[in-house]
Amino acid sequence: MLTFLAANAATICVGAVVAAVVALIVRGMYRDHKAGKHACGGNCGSCSGCRPQKK
Repeated sequence: MLTFLAANAATICVGAVVAAVVALIVRGMYRDHKAGKHACGGNCGSCSGCRPQKK
């Protein structure tokens, strides 16, 4: 097992860094969603990607 870790240390480190960056991006998106921030600025009238708002 130790031989495997030593032979693949660089790959494991790069994978860990990529996983950490993805986790931070998802965390930021979740926090923005909970805070009510929208990617398009909240103006759904001019955004083709927004879902229609219920009235």
